[in-house]
Amino acid sequence: MKQTIQKLLIGASVVVGATAIASSPAVAASLTNASVTGVNGVDYFLYERIPNPGPLFPNSDFTMRNDNANLQTIMQGSCSVGGQFIPSNSCLKGEPGGNVELFANSEQLSLTDFLAYDKVTSLTGTLGDESIILSSLTAKDWFGKNLDTSYGVNNFANTWFNAALTEYGINDTFLGALGYNKASLYNAFLNNTGFQKFSDPNISYVSKDDTGKLEVGLAGHFDATSILLGFLTPQQQQQVQLAQLFGVLRSPLQASEVVKITYKGETQYHYSFTAARSGLVEKGDGRSHTGLYDPQLTSDVDSEAVPEPSAALGLVAVGGLFVAKRKFKKA
Repeated sequence: MKQTIQKLLIGASVVVGATAIASSPAVAASLTNASVTGVNGVDYFLYERIPNPGPLFPNSDFTMRNDNANLQTIMQGSCSVGGQFIPSNSCLKGEPGGNVELFANSEQLSLTDFLAYDKVTSLTGTLGDESIILSSLTAKDWFGKNLDTSYGVNNFANTWFNAALTEYGINDTFLGALGYNKASLYNAFLNNTGFQKFSDPNISYVSKDDTGKLEVGLAGHFDATSILLGFLTPQQQQQVQLAQLFGVLRSPLQASEVVKITYKGETQYHYSFTAARSGLVEKGDGRSHTGLYDPQLTSDVDSEAVPEPSAALGLVAVGGLFVAKRKFKKA
């Protein structure tokens, strides 16, 4: 990542103040003047909410791709209750109103093509009197400017991957039962378009409350197990299911895609491992957009130097996951 980036926060801010514990005040600003910039207009999709008139998925409305939909309408709504995102609650029906998927063709790229691809799709807009840019990820975001895809190096790919293992409670014993260790699981994920799958964020809403806390709703799978571990054999997937059934492994496995945010001179990676039920389902496949992830950050944190990736790993181990779990005491 370029040295001009002033600060990198992994997932969400690990600075938790007393105000984070109390219920958040009402939203003071929502995204306006929204527009999407991509590559020839073919690498982003717009999904709008449409009412569900039938008995299928009775508690959900549908999302359906419509690239002519009104972007501002899609970006309305939220998944907060009294200004607070609570994953154990479901989003109110009708909110959010859809999503815009950035870098929508990411999963079509092989690893070799992804490493060579440097185009970025961005959603830009205004929050109050400040501009904001939300972008898809490139291989350099994950693997650094040298594109080192190795396991164990200090880069965002390793930081995120190990944070996910820690979040899910996946340890060496469990991996050994599957015939893996951390390095081989990482390599299998890498070689099966794993990082491409998390480079194309579906953004449902962007808002800021009057304390400066920034909320970005990310549409995804409520159960992301197949996205994370779809490369396992049927026998290995059965072992995962049994481990979840007996409480050895968290169920469901959840993970949002990652969005890169530039706001007030800071650039941050934004993601979460905990989702609420969105009240939506993509009409075409019957499983996408069922989860709503809402990692939050404090937008007025002091500007500091970018921490080294090794330091970022430490932040995740000590405090980053505390924020990513999206409990009441979150930033």
